Amino acid sequence: MLNRNRSLRRAAENISEEITPAPGETKAARFKTWLAEKLAVPRYCATHPHTRLVFERSDKGGIFKVYEELRYGYDPHERPGVFDFRAALRCPACRCAYALCPPESHTTSFETFDTSTPERANALARCREFAAQVNTQRCGFALLVGKSGNGKTRLACNVVSELDNGDALYVRQGQLTLALRATYGRKDVFLHRRHDEAGDDEPPTPLEIVQVVRFLVLDEIGCKSLANDELLFFDELLKHRYDEQKPTILISNLALDQLKEFLGDALTDRIKHATGNGKFILQFEGDSYRRTTGENYLEGLR
Repeated sequence: MLNRNRSLRRAAENISEEITPAPGETKAARFKTWLAEKLAVPRYCATHPHTRLVFERSDKGGIFKVYEELRYGYDPHERPGVFDFRAALRCPACRCAYALCPPESHTTSFETFDTSTPERANALARCREFAAQVNTQRCGFALLVGKSGNGKTRLACNVVSELDNGDALYVRQGQLTLALRATYGRKDVFLHRRHDEAGDDEPPTPLEIVQVVRFLVLDEIGCKSLANDELLFFDELLKHRYDEQKPTILISNLALDQLKEFLGDALTDRIKHATGNGKFILQFEGDSYRRTTGENYLEGLR
């Protein structure tokens, strides 16, 4: 249920070329020029033909760096100043598909979000800011609350597509409940094992998956009441991600006071602190956007 297709995390396309920077030109500056030239002609994903590929930005823990000075056996004395420039291009839609975001959000983006009201324009700006926060500081919570059908899930998935690191996961409260129930009978449901402690024949527990993932989107919080073991599960999950400063988006259709009652004072206090004391708490109002897009739904996924 929480398994991701790792093939979707691979680069959609890799480009490379041997380049000799001009006299006085730094390799970093030459790389930027080279990359701009390569991306001047749009490149599209084979799986999502309407989605344009973008340059894969990644931190040191990722697969690709900004540029590499690889000579692959060449003698630097024989080929001075020759660099093998390489760049990985990724598909934002594949990034969302890998994270298990709802299919209707895969080909959406910040650029196509409806900003017809000041509130929606502000929500977009704050989500852009949160994506930048995660990419630069690699921490922080965002809390999106309010009525259904106002773009909360859509914007959260757009944040996923903007992340430099692709280790992301979208999951709903109900899915976690079902995943937890599927493990009944295991003795390690609430344990967080080290990787060397997990046997090959024993899959990671749901708690391990949602605790370890780099970026988590947890949707539909409070949609159903929770049993005691489920409450313990969510308590351990959110406390772990808060303590480890792992970036997280929480989404709920409940009002803030109702959500506080659902989560309890301690968790609510942690979440508020992790949002910058409310900087990234977004409240969505207005009628459901779905009420005007039913005909689009009948057209199917495009």
